[in-house]
Amino acid sequence: MKEDSGKTLVELTTDKIIRYITSRQLQPGDKVPTEAEFLEKFAVSRGTLREAFKILIARNILESRQGAGTFISEKQGIPDDPLGLTFIYDDQMLALDMIDLRLMIEPKAAQLAAANATEEQKKALIEVMNTLEERINNGEPYVDIDGKFHQLIAEATGNKVIGNLTYILFTSIEKNIELTLNNLSVTNTLYYHRKILDAILNGRIFDACNFMTSHLSLIREYMYENMSKDKA
Repeated sequence: MKEDSGKTLVELTTDKIIRYITSRQLQPGDKVPTEAEFLEKFAVSRGTLREAFKILIARNILESRQGAGTFISEKQGIPDDPLGLTFIYDDQMLALDMIDLRLMIEPKAAQLAAANATEEQKKALIEVMNTLEERINNGEPYVDIDGKFHQLIAEATGNKVIGNLTYILFTSIEKNIELTLNNLSVTNTLYYHRKILDAILNGRIFDACNFMTSHLSLIREYMYENMSKDKA
């Protein structure tokens, strides 16, 4: 059923929920009202509300936690594949393109993080670095925690757009690690992550920028050399 606006009742309900979230400036992890509370608030059927919830969950605006309720998603409405990377079939070239894009953004992000990181953000970076080091030394998978380290740096810039953009870029981290066969985990990942962290903790903005550049450039060089060998 369409309303005068041309939108269905489900779409209108979806818009109302989004306005509820934004007007109260709810943050990722915040719990939203229960189904019963929304039903009373919006005067719609249970089926309409549930369809609206499904749409918002699919759009990464909300997330449902079994037995706990519905919360604002940590993904903050960012699609899972906004750049359409799924349909770029040359994995090696895609990974190289992504590392080039990261080189344009992340060194400056590290520089801003060194200037703007709060004490709480610095503490979170230290904790993630400790976990990353432990996993690499134990030969355990570390893709997710590597991505978390870079994401925390992006958030520490104080620039919301960089934080969201960096989240998208980290779809490339798993591919970067896969293509370097983890051979750089100690010589590059641990070494430069420690250098980057130390620079951020001590407010050395140019060191943070330079170490991030070196870290990503070494990954790129290794990948490029392997691609050249494969073609040869």
